[in-house]
Amino acid sequence: MSQTDSLFSSQSQTILVSVTTTASSSVALPSQGNTVRIVNEGPNVAYVSIGATAQTATLPSGAAAATCTAVLPSSDITMSIPDGGRQNISAITRTGTASLNVQVGEGS
Repeated sequence: MSQTDSLFSSQSQTILVSVTTTASSSVALPSQGNTVRIVNEGPNVAYVSIGATAQTATLPSGAAAATCTAVLPSSDITMSIPDGGRQNISAITRTGTASLNVQVGEGS
């Protein structure tokens, strides 16, 4: 069993975030924890922003920003969640659409 497998219960709550070229509404993650797993079912790169307050995802530019973490098409990423507590997520694509499945788990 990989470390990622042990972070998430088979009963972890999951939300779907539908993504277009306009930043999605900021929505609360499905539960609290210190790790988030995002699966991109779509054919396009999605950029996500996660934080304690309302979020608005952005596209990468020449300036560094914490609001545009890439989730590649047909892949998943696992990241730590800063600050604990209930967090929010927003996402955007540069072109086309994507569907993100988002779960929260525990782990180090």
